[in-house]
Amino acid sequence: MRVSDAERDRACAVLREHYALGRLDDQELSVRIAAAQTAVTWRDLHELMHDLPPIPGMPLMPSAAPFAPPPPPPVMYAPPVAHLAPNPALGRKYSTAAWVCFVLGFASFGLMWIPALTFAVLARRARERGRDDRNPGTAIALVTGATLLLTLVALPAAFDDGDDDGSSWEHVDAPPPVDFDDDSDIHEVVMRVVADRPDATAGDLLMNAEGSQVASGKGLVLPFEKELDLASLDDLAVEAEAAGGAKLTCQIAVDGQVVAEGKPESGGCSAAYSG
Repeated sequence: MRVSDAERDRACAVLREHYALGRLDDQELSVRIAAAQTAVTWRDLHELMHDLPPIPGMPLMPSAAPFAPPPPPPVMYAPPVAHLAPNPALGRKYSTAAWVCFVLGFASFGLMWIPALTFAVLARRARERGRDDRNPGTAIALVTGATLLLTLVALPAAFDDGDDDGSSWEHVDAPPPVDFDDDSDIHEVVMRVVADRPDATAGDLLMNAEGSQVASGKGLVLPFEKELDLASLDDLAVEAEAAGGAKLTCQIAVDGQVVAEGKPESGGCSAAYSG
């Protein structure tokens, strides 16, 4: 069978590939290329390749039909999963408990909404699984009981304002009225301001007696005390402002007896007495 120019060129390309692989030297390549270009039949070309192995992907003689890879196997898809409609009866106990707790939440300042959300989630999970829990009543009782216990503890604490105004001092009632000896002409009066820590200062301090100012100042070092001898006990007053976060106590004593005492208030203290 005679060969064409394209087939001669293919044979030359195969020879050059063998040369590149080191199977032929320069002289052998030149001789065989010249012979391939003048080949007339397939026998001539095969004689040039008799001592050379075939090269994968470079056949000397083209196949009768072009190579076609086998078709890929058909893709097998899993059958669609049948989605069954959820059974509305599943999780009904949880749903009922959720609605009851939701309504009770308005009376418990929202605390019962916590178990309401929990029961709603449990009801949805039961419908998704397609079955109820074994003991839904036990779960409802445990969650509801824990929430009610929390409500009993939290609500009293929320309403317990206490008498604390931001300090840890307890409220002390004013001393009861004192009956002094009317025959005495002069009373020994002591007005004082003390702090909860040493070397504290008062931002502003004012002491009045019988309608007149007897002591005043800013930044006075505490404790500060003023002793007076008064014939009248009208309009005795002590006022002081706290400085540096100190807690102050104002006190008035007459003839050795405390007749007025003011515990720390917001920003200071005050005490007043009128005989």
